[in-house]
Amino acid sequence: MAPATEAPATIPAEGPTQHVPNQLEALATLSKPFNPEQISKLPKVTCNQCRDARFKVCDRHTRVKCAECKGDLTSAHIHLDYVGHADITMRLLEADPLWTWEPLAFDADGLPKFDNNGGLWIRLTVAGHTRLGYGDAQKKTGPNATKEAIGDALRNAAMRFGAGTALWSKSDAAKAQAEAKALSIAPSREERLDELVVLMQKRWGNVGGLNALRQQVEQEDFAEAQIPDQLAGGTRLFGELVAERIAHLQRDAEVKATVQRFLADLRKDWHNPQALAKRQTEAGELGILDREVPGPNGVIMPIEHLLAQRLAAAPGAGSGEGAPPTTPEGKDQAGPASEDKSTHVERLMGQIRQCWTNPLAMHQIKADAEKHEVLDHNVQTDQGPMPMRTLLMFRIAELQQKITNPEGSAA
Repeated sequence: MAPATEAPATIPAEGPTQHVPNQLEALATLSKPFNPEQISKLPKVTCNQCRDARFKVCDRHTRVKCAECKGDLTSAHIHLDYVGHADITMRLLEADPLWTWEPLAFDADGLPKFDNNGGLWIRLTVAGHTRLGYGDAQKKTGPNATKEAIGDALRNAAMRFGAGTALWSKSDAAKAQAEAKALSIAPSREERLDELVVLMQKRWGNVGGLNALRQQVEQEDFAEAQIPDQLAGGTRLFGELVAERIAHLQRDAEVKATVQRFLADLRKDWHNPQALAKRQTEAGELGILDREVPGPNGVIMPIEHLLAQRLAAAPGAGSGEGAPPTTPEGKDQAGPASEDKSTHVERLMGQIRQCWTNPLAMHQIKADAEKHEVLDHNVQTDQGPMPMRTLLMFRIAELQQKITNPEGSAA
C-alpha cells in the first residue's frame, strides 16, 4: 500500500441514505479483517544508495530473487502488507452497494484536479458518511498512474472507515523498524576513514571547515591514522596533514592581507620617490618582496621588481606617468613568467599527470599552484592551451562526478 497523506476526519454526507438500513453495521463491515489470500506483499527498499543507484543495487548490497514478494531486487528491502484496489472495492460494496466517491476539486476541463505533487484528494461516501482520502502514483505518469492514484486514494479514504487499519499499522511499524535499522548501521573504521579523507578533500581550501574536521578526526581517534600524501609521496598522519594545511591557509591569508594593506599604502606614495624607498625597506621587513602583484597595465611582477622599476624612473616618479598597482584580486591577465614560475608550472604539470585520477591530489595541486600564483598560467592540454585553473577545475569536477555517479561518468 503506497504511503499517503493523512486525511481529515468525517464530513457529513448530503442526501438520503435509506438504502442502508443499519449504518453502524455497514460501517463495521469495513473494519473486518481481510482474508490472507487478499493480502499482498509490497517490497520497500530501505537503502537510499540502492534507490539512487542506476540499477537499484548499491555496492554494499546484492540483487536477490525474493521468495516472499517474488521480486528481483536489492537485498536491502522489507515487505509491507497491503490490500489491492479490487479487494477494497469489494469490501466497500459489501458495506454499501451504493457507495460513491468524487474528487475534491475539478480542473477547467471538468476532470479530477491533481495537486502540484501529482496527488488526488477525494470524498468517499459510505452508509451516509463522507470522509476524505488522498492518493498518488509514486511519481509514475500516464493513464495507469491516474488509475493507481485513484486506487491509492480509495484505500486511504477507506482506512478512515477502518478498512485495513491493522495492515496499515503493521506496515508502518515495519517501515519504522527498517528505517531505524538502516540508520543504526555504522561504517567500518576503514569506511569512516575514507569518508573523512573525502571530507578533507572538499574542505581543502576552507579554514573553518578543516578546523571542524580536525575536531572530528581527534574525537574519532583518527589523528594517528596513516593516509596517502600524493604530492610528497608516501603516507602522512591524518591529524598532522590537516593541521599543516590549516596553518598554511592561515599564513597565506595573513600574507595576502599584509600585501593588500601594503599596496593600499603604496598607491598613496606612488608619486613620491622618498616614500617609495621607505616602502621598499618596509616590504623587505614584511617578507613580501617576492610576492607577485599586478603592476602598471596589469603586468604581474614581484613587489621587489615593481618598486625597483618605479624608483628607476626617479626623479620623474612624480610626473604622473604609469598607473599605480592594483590589489592581487584585480589582476586579469598574466604577465611574462619568471624562470622560477616556469619551474613551478613544469613541476605542477608533472604532478597533474601523475595524479590524474586522484581527486584529493588535484585539490592539493590546485592549492600549491595558488600558493605560487601560477593558477592563471596557460598550459598545454589535449584540448589546446588553457589556464591551469581551468584544467584543474574541470578535472576535479569530473572526478567528483565519478564519485557521485560512477556508472554515468566519463572515464
